[in-house]
Amino acid sequence: MSLIRTKGLCKTYSLGEQSVYALKAVDLDIAQGEYVAIMGPSGSGKSTLLNLLGCLDSPTSGEYWLNGENVANLDGDALARVRNQTIGFVFQSFNLLPRASALENVMLPLMYAGVTRANRAPRALKALAKVGLEERAKHHPSQLSGGQNQRVAIARALVNAPKLLLADEPTGALDSVTGLDILAQLDTLNSEGLTVVMVTHDEAVAARAARIIRFRDGEIVSDQQQQRAAA
Repeated sequence: MSLIRTKGLCKTYSLGEQSVYALKAVDLDIAQGEYVAIMGPSGSGKSTLLNLLGCLDSPTSGEYWLNGENVANLDGDALARVRNQTIGFVFQSFNLLPRASALENVMLPLMYAGVTRANRAPRALKALAKVGLEERAKHHPSQLSGGQNQRVAIARALVNAPKLLLADEPTGALDSVTGLDILAQLDTLNSEGLTVVMVTHDEAVAARAARIIRFRDGEIVSDQQQQRAAA
């Protein structure tokens, strides 16, 4: 069964009396456990697609099924639960709370999920251990390197055991060596069965995925399986 399925997915924006298509009738299937890179020039629709897949925005038309459920049928509370428990997000800019420790940042999704206070810290520490940062749990973002902050963001994305990890330019703010470390983390997570969908402009980063989908002018122009690059 597909974890992600879209049919005729469209997103338009109005500029005065003119409608601009960000996505044009996109049909897409992504199976559980796939590692997919989404590529394309600026304005091609790749980030718009990621926002729709992450239930951060709604399509103008078309349908989106996530884990067998039609997203259009979900109310606001149900969508919030999906974003919190089914999907993990990793962003280029980390999006960590600067005044919160690594542990507190990772605990945040657990609080929104209704996990009891007593259980939050142990689960968050386990997630930090998974990315090798349990010893930095009390450090704040300003006390961590860019790569460490991105690993905190990955731990936060994983703490509720999502089925899907969406990554938007996850190495874009990092140097090449640190970026390779983050990609190795994503490789490991995918090898453990997590579905990873990653937007990137970097061909070397996309080479880590088993499938590359290329967008241009809001449409899929190429969808190919590939031999993954060595870690």
